[in-house]
Amino acid sequence: MTRFLRTRLSVVIVLAVAFQAIVPFLSLSAGRAVSDAIVLFLAVGAVLGFARRVRTDRGRNRTAAVLASIGAATWASANALFLVNEIHAMGYVFLGGAALSVAAAVLLPVGLHLSCPPVETAEGLRGLLDVAAVSGAVLALTWMYILEPAGGTADPLANSVYTAALIGPEVIAATVALVMMSRNLPEASGDSPRLLGSAAVVLALSALLSLRNQVAGNPWYTAGAGAGFILAAGLVMIASRVPAPQSALAGTHRHFAGAWAALPYVPIVLAVVATAVEQVRSDTLSPLLIWVLLSTFSLVLARQFMTVTIVGRLAITLERQQERLAHQAHHDALTGLHNRTAFTDLGRRLTAGGGTVLLLDLDGFKPVNDRLGHAAGDDVLVTVAQRLTATARTGDLVVRLGGDEFAVVLADPATEEEGRHLGTRILTAITAPMPIQGEQVTVGGSIGLAAGHHPLGELLRRADIAMYSAKAAGKGTIHSYSAEAPPRQDSLIA
Repeated sequence: MTRFLRTRLSVVIVLAVAFQAIVPFLSLSAGRAVSDAIVLFLAVGAVLGFARRVRTDRGRNRTAAVLASIGAATWASANALFLVNEIHAMGYVFLGGAALSVAAAVLLPVGLHLSCPPVETAEGLRGLLDVAAVSGAVLALTWMYILEPAGGTADPLANSVYTAALIGPEVIAATVALVMMSRNLPEASGDSPRLLGSAAVVLALSALLSLRNQVAGNPWYTAGAGAGFILAAGLVMIASRVPAPQSALAGTHRHFAGAWAALPYVPIVLAVVATAVEQVRSDTLSPLLIWVLLSTFSLVLARQFMTVTIVGRLAITLERQQERLAHQAHHDALTGLHNRTAFTDLGRRLTAGGGTVLLLDLDGFKPVNDRLGHAAGDDVLVTVAQRLTATARTGDLVVRLGGDEFAVVLADPATEEEGRHLGTRILTAITAPMPIQGEQVTVGGSIGLAAGHHPLGELLRRADIAMYSAKAAGKGTIHSYSAEAPPRQDSLIA
């Protein structure tokens, strides 16, 4: 959190707390008028802030800024009508303000949704289950503490329906906000949606507290409800000054990482605790409340099942990616043969007690590559790799070291004589004509052979010396490394 953001939050919190401290000394009408004026001022500030973002943001963020600006303007208009009604009471003015207030509460979650980066389909479905489950928990709490007590007034049906209609949009907004904030949004750009979400939650809590106060016969601002409305407006105003979040697609990790992922469970836990307290207190529960809780827990189970499915899919995907990476780390991308890394790792095992290494360098490859192009050269290398694999014995390690250079590490029996027999078969195989881009192309090879009880690196060095000796002798031959005697050679050149 930046210093700018901390300062603004501190100012808004101090303002809300100061109002809560002063409002008991004012008349109910004067307290509502002061609250309406402050919220109106903050909402206008939010309109101006979002209007600036409309000019600078693009795409999804710009649409979110437009909706947020309209929502803030609607909220400002609602409080302006409420303020007029406090000055001169008029029923239709109050109803107009109430309607605009509900409209603003509906626009807030839509703007919040658009201000968050988009999600994949599976995570979106999981979010819908979250919204449904949290809505059930909030409905249970609302029923216990507001709707059911409101039903005991003079006109139970009218009061319950009126109360539900008034707080319904704000409760839905808070539910969506909790789910949206549960994403592990990027720290550098996630402040704006978190502030909007917090505003929606605070606004809904304030509305619920205010109605609870009304049912209980307490002043509307009791238990912090007065401060809540101002704090909610202040959070929206601050959100309008914070840069829009990054538009990159929200990966699955944002739904599992960080403390934010547990946020939707908070109202569910509260609903369970409140139900337990109610059961102990009155030894009875409303049938409606029982069905709401059963539906909520069914949704939670469905959510967890989807989570398990997503995690299982991720585990399978991760395993496949690891297999691909392991294959890429040890295999040549063009020919599919083992690469130099695999030569070092696997070759050491084959030569731990002594072994035989053949080093093959193609003869006549460069003219084919120069005349027909690199694509034809690649086809030649692939064909040579296939012939090497078909010629090698079971267990032999066939490697492309790079360019047109290949190596074979013999498995047991790995004698020099076995290596010479295999080298002869290899030269016979690769010198056979091969069809390349409509032409019959012929390449040859020179092989250096090294055997004995030596480390793999030493065997490769000796094979390299023998291979260059074979090339110097006229190519198309197999030379064995020897430090004392002239190298023995077998030639396929007539």
